[in-house]
Amino acid sequence: MTFNQRRFSVLSTSLLAYILIFFQRTSLTVIQQDLEASYHLSAFQFSSLAAVYLWLYAFMQIPSGLLADYVGPRKTISTGMFIAAGGSLLMAFASSYAWLYIGRILSTLGIAHVFICILKLNAEWFMPEEFATLAGITLFVGNFGALLASAPLSWLVKATSWQTAFIIISCFTVLVGILAIVFIYDEPSDLGFEDHFQSVPMSFRETWKGLIAIIKDKEIFHPTFIYAFSLCSILTLQAAWGSRMVQTVIGATKTQAASVVMFISLGVMFGALSGGKLADFFGKKRVINWLLGPAAFIWLSLLLVTRVHSLFLMSLWMFLVAFFTGSGFSITLGFGKEIAKKRLSGIGTSIVNGGGFLFAAIFQLMYGYILDQTKISASVYSASGFMKGNYLLIGASFLAWTLTVLYSRTKKKRLIN
Repeated sequence: MTFNQRRFSVLSTSLLAYILIFFQRTSLTVIQQDLEASYHLSAFQFSSLAAVYLWLYAFMQIPSGLLADYVGPRKTISTGMFIAAGGSLLMAFASSYAWLYIGRILSTLGIAHVFICILKLNAEWFMPEEFATLAGITLFVGNFGALLASAPLSWLVKATSWQTAFIIISCFTVLVGILAIVFIYDEPSDLGFEDHFQSVPMSFRETWKGLIAIIKDKEIFHPTFIYAFSLCSILTLQAAWGSRMVQTVIGATKTQAASVVMFISLGVMFGALSGGKLADFFGKKRVINWLLGPAAFIWLSLLLVTRVHSLFLMSLWMFLVAFFTGSGFSITLGFGKEIAKKRLSGIGTSIVNGGGFLFAAIFQLMYGYILDQTKISASVYSASGFMKGNYLLIGASFLAWTLTVLYSRTKKKRLIN
């Protein structure tokens, strides 16, 4: 195989693993009512089940950066796939909420490192000027998993059961783990090609020193908070409450709501792809302002959209808010890579990525708490509860835009000085 064929096989195999991340992250929103019926869950309990993915994903990002830089993506991804497969299988056969929770934990631990490993592979196999485009392609393909976890998953669950769906995903996860062993290589030199960068393998001690040095650099927290406030709003709807909100607020059926939420995935897919290309052409600082500003006002328009009982209008809103928000936060990861420099790129991006998922977990719990306080009965939520929860998401989007403007001005002042 030629060099281009090899790096394509490395990228495509790692992206198969990334599809699983999005499927696991967003699948619960479609089967929420099934889980509530089987395990008698409150809104807070369901939010906790959805958010445990985000908590673990966030806290695993720095260890993931260490694994990517020290152990290497090949071993990290392949081992994780087998762990995640076991978690999905445990969820399918869970006899109680506790076992369901443990299965969710195992699934998350298995896949939490994949994105950082992909960014590490991109840094090794591709040139720096291709990074933003590759990040966009990665999010585009990954969101195909979220797409599968919306309407297609709803149809499968309706035809069979949610347990059958998770057995199928467990089998697919094992297959991806095997493919990772066969096709993923950490560096071009592993296959006899010349490396783009002549990097010296880092010791564990050097890796920890690099982590401490990056955390001490206050600049890393600027893109981290931008990413956090833009990601937490979109994930609260996509991964937990979007389907139920559409059912409650505009009176859609479960299948219709799953189809509407699918437009979040489509928006993020095309937004991430477009944002990466725009950033490579115009520059990240300029483009991220162009994107997150309109995103904030589209979030604000949710207050009006939810008053109109239209599936088309809600679908359009889901696509637009995801397009602008997704393209914005996909670019933000590149700042973490730049601040950390090439040798510690895995750690730099993991800090930014981890901060985003930490905030998403907090917002999901807050959203669930608000719904519990305003619900009509044990399994019926009020439209007013969803409206109150949406104020959280709107506020987060405006904070993301404000921080983006401030960060751009700070960067300009540093360049002038």
